[in-house]
Amino acid sequence: MKRKLLPFLLFLLFQASVLFGQSAEKTIPFEQDYSDVPLPMVLDAIESRTGIRFFYKKEWGIDAFLVNSVKGDDAIETIKNLLENFGYSLVPYQGLLVIVNQEGLEAYRYEKWEEDDSSYDDYRIIGTGKPENSNLPVTVSGQIKDAGENLPLIGASIQVVDNPEGVVTGLDGSYQLSLIPGKYKLLIQYAGYEPKSIQVQVINSGELDAELFNQTLKLEEVTISAKRQEVSVSEKIAGREILDIAVIKSLPTFMGEVDPVKSLISLPGVSSVGEGTSGFNVRGGDPGQNLVMMDGAIVYNSSHLFGFFGAFNSDLIRDVELYKGGGPSNFGGRVSSVLNVNLRNGNSQKMDVQGGLGLISSRLLVEGPLRKDKTTFLLSGRTAYPNWMLKQTKNPDLYQSAAGFYDVNFKLNHNIDENNVLTFSGYLSNDNFEFASDTSYVWKTQLGIVKWDHRFSNKFLMQTQMIVSDFQSNIQNSQESYDFDYQSGILNYQGKIDFTYEWGTAHKLDFGVSSLYYAFNNGDFVPGTQNPTSERIRIPKENALENAIYLNDEFVISPRVSLVYGVRVSNYLALGGSYFDFDPAQPRSNSSITDTLSFRNGEVAKSYIGFEPRASFRWLVTPSSSLKLSYYRTNQYIHLISNTAAISPVDYWKSSGYNLSPSISDQYTLGFFKNWKDNLFEISVEGYFKDIQNVVDYKDAATILLNETLDADLVQGEGRAYGLEFLLRKNRGKLTGWVGYTYSRSLRKFDKSPFQEEKINGGSFYPANYDKPHDLSVVMNYNVSRRFAMNMNFAYSTGRPITVPVSKFQYEDILSVLNFSDRNQYRVPDYHRLDLAFTLKSGLKKEKAIDGEWVFSLYNVYGRKNPFSVYFTQRGNAFQLSVLGSAFPSISYNFKL
Repeated sequence: MKRKLLPFLLFLLFQASVLFGQSAEKTIPFEQDYSDVPLPMVLDAIESRTGIRFFYKKEWGIDAFLVNSVKGDDAIETIKNLLENFGYSLVPYQGLLVIVNQEGLEAYRYEKWEEDDSSYDDYRIIGTGKPENSNLPVTVSGQIKDAGENLPLIGASIQVVDNPEGVVTGLDGSYQLSLIPGKYKLLIQYAGYEPKSIQVQVINSGELDAELFNQTLKLEEVTISAKRQEVSVSEKIAGREILDIAVIKSLPTFMGEVDPVKSLISLPGVSSVGEGTSGFNVRGGDPGQNLVMMDGAIVYNSSHLFGFFGAFNSDLIRDVELYKGGGPSNFGGRVSSVLNVNLRNGNSQKMDVQGGLGLISSRLLVEGPLRKDKTTFLLSGRTAYPNWMLKQTKNPDLYQSAAGFYDVNFKLNHNIDENNVLTFSGYLSNDNFEFASDTSYVWKTQLGIVKWDHRFSNKFLMQTQMIVSDFQSNIQNSQESYDFDYQSGILNYQGKIDFTYEWGTAHKLDFGVSSLYYAFNNGDFVPGTQNPTSERIRIPKENALENAIYLNDEFVISPRVSLVYGVRVSNYLALGGSYFDFDPAQPRSNSSITDTLSFRNGEVAKSYIGFEPRASFRWLVTPSSSLKLSYYRTNQYIHLISNTAAISPVDYWKSSGYNLSPSISDQYTLGFFKNWKDNLFEISVEGYFKDIQNVVDYKDAATILLNETLDADLVQGEGRAYGLEFLLRKNRGKLTGWVGYTYSRSLRKFDKSPFQEEKINGGSFYPANYDKPHDLSVVMNYNVSRRFAMNMNFAYSTGRPITVPVSKFQYEDILSVLNFSDRNQYRVPDYHRLDLAFTLKSGLKKEKAIDGEWVFSLYNVYGRKNPFSVYFTQRGNAFQLSVLGSAFPSISYNFKL
C-alpha cells in the first residue's frame, strides 16, 4: 500500500485554515472506542469533537488504512503509528495536522517558512526530498502562459527579488532558472499583463508553471515596454535584439501600415539606403547578406511595393528577433545578420476578429479554436489600393501607372497530446507595379511550413520542420515592337531537425542538422509576338545543396558568468550546370574563355566545406551592469547580384560554384551595458569589427542582366566594416523611448587579380554603396492620458556614396563623353526626416463590442526632399531623385471584436 504522494507543495495551498491549538499528546474525548474502521472515519470523528484539523486527499488511498483499535486517550499516537507503518507521517503545519510521506517529511524538516508574506500571491515548494548538496544550484523550470487564451508568453521575465538572478521565457514560453536551494521571492512580469509574485522554497530541481492575466485599467496607467527591462544586461548572446510588437506598433508609420522590419532601422547598427527601398543593412553589410525568416522559413522579399510596406502582417507577429552578428550556431547561410519574425498561434479559447482600415491599405485577421485547447487556426489577409492616389497626380507617368499587393497567412496548430504539437503554416504574397501602362513588375512569394514539436522529457525537446519556399520575379513589357516577358527566381526545399537538451543545471545544449536545396533561375527572356527582332535568352539554371550540422552550448559558469559557444559545419554542393574555364594569363572576358565544363544533373561540380565557430561571453559586473564579448564566423554560399544600393526587380540570386567562391565573415564585438534607477534607464556602448572574404562586386561597365558569361564580369575581394553603437533608453513613465547613434564604416577592396581590369579603384579600399558613417535615431513615446498617446521618430544619416562624372569631352553636336570619378568617391546630401503619430484609443470600459483605436500619422513632417540618388544624362547634366519629397499624412482605424 505504500504510495508516493505529492510532497509539501500540496500542503501550502491550505494555509488559511484555523490555527492549531491542540497538542499531539492531548487526550481526545470519545464517547465510544473504534475498531477495524477506515482511517478517514476516525479522523472525521476527531475533527468533529475537537479543534484539530487534518489535511489529506482521498486519492492518496488512506481510506484503505483500517484502524484496529483506538481509544480517546491515545488516538493521535495510534494514528501516527499506523501511518508510519505505511511510510507516512503526521506533522503540524499552520493549524493543521498534515499527513505526508517520508519525502514530504524530509522537505518539511529541511526548511519551514518562518512567516507568511501576504503581499505574495502564492506559496510553492520546488522539488521533493532534501537537497543532495545545499551549496550546488538546482534547476527550476516551467512555462508562463496567458491565463485567458492559454498561449505561451515569449519574453516574460522571472526575476528573483533582491537578487541579480533572472531569466526570460523562450519561444514556447518556457524558462530555466538555476538557484541554490533555499527560500526565494519570484516576480513574474510581462508587458500589458498583471505581474504575479510567488514565494518559493527550492529544495531540488522541479517545475513551476504560472499564468498571467491581461492588465485591467483601474486608476493607474499601463506602461508597455519592449522587453524585460533588464534583458539588455542579462542577455547572454551579444548583438541580439528583440522588439515586442507593442513597441513596433507605437512607432510612426508610412500610410498607417506598421512595418516590423523598418522599425529595426531605429536601432543602432541597422540602417537603410533611403525611402522606398527594400531590404536593410546591418553593421556594414548589404541587404543580400541578411538571413530573413518567418517562423524559420527563408523569405527573399521582405517588403511590398518597393519597400513602402513590410512583408509581415503586424497583427500576426509575436516578436521580431534580430542577431546583429551571426547568432547561435543553429543559424547560418548569411554573413551579416539573422532576422527571425516569429508568428503567434491562434487563440485557443475563443474566436477573435481584428484588423485595420487605412487610406491605401486594409487588413483582416480571424482566429480561434477548432477544438478548444486542442486545435487552433489563424487566417489573415492584407491588400493595398494606392491607385486612386496615383490618379490624383498631374505627372502623366504616375497617373497612368498602377500599383497594389496582397498577402495571405494561414496557420493551424494542433496539440496531439501533452508531448506532441503539429503546426502547419502557409504564406502567399503578390506584388504588382505597372509603370506608365507599358511595363509591369510582379513579385510572388509562396511558403509552406510543416512543424512537429516533440518532448521526450522536460529536459529533452525536438523540433522537426519541412519547408518549401518559392520566390519569383517577373517583368513584362507590352510596348509594341518591344514586348517581352522576363523571369527570375529561387526555389528552396528545406528539412531541419533541432534538439534541445538540458544537461545538469549549468548547460543547455542545442544541436541538429539541416539540408537546404536550391534551384536558381538566373534569367529567362522571352520576346513577345510583336517583337520579331529579339531572340529568347535563357541563362542556364543552377542547382545546389547546402547541408549543415551544429552544436551550441549555453554554459552558466556561475551566477554572473556565462558562455554561449558552438560550432556549425556546413557543406555546399554545386550540382550540375555548365561553367567556363578562363585563361589564367588574361583578364576574364568572353575572349579569354578556353573551355566549357558541363556536369550532369545532380553531379557535383564544386564542393565547399565551412567551419563556423561562434562564442559569446557575458560577465555581470554588478547586478545592473554587464560586459559582453563575442566572436562569430559565418559562411554565405549564395550571392545577390545587383548593381543598385537597394533590392530591385532585376536583382537575382546566384550560386557559388566553379568560378565564384562563398563569402566568409569574421566578426568581433565588445560591449558594455548598464541599467540604473531600478531599470528606469539603460545605456549600452558596443563596438564591432567585421572582416569579409570574397565579397562580390562587378567590373566597371559590366552587364548584370541576361549575361551568359556573368562570371567574367564579377570580381571578388575583401570587405571591412567597423563601428561603435550607442543606445540610451528610458523604459517607464509618461515619456519613454530611446536615442540611438552609430558611427560606422563599410569599405571594399578588390586587388586580388594581377590585372588592372579586375581591380576597382586601383585596388584601394573604397566606400560601399551603403557606407554611412553617422546614423542617429530618436524615438519618443508620450502617453498624454490612458487613451491618447503621441509618438515621434527623428532620423539623420550621412548621405550615401555615389560615382559622378568629373569631366566631359564634347565636340559640336556629338553627345558628351563623360569621365567618371573613382567608384563611390562622392556622396549625396545628408538625410534627415521627422515623423509624428497620434493614437486615440477607445473607451476604457472593460466590456465593449469593439476595442478600437484611431492612428493619425504624418510622415516626413517638414517635407524634406531627401535625395535617394543623383543621375547624370549623357551630356553630364545632373538630376536628383527624391522618392518622397513632401509630407505624407495618413489615418487608419485598428479594431478588435
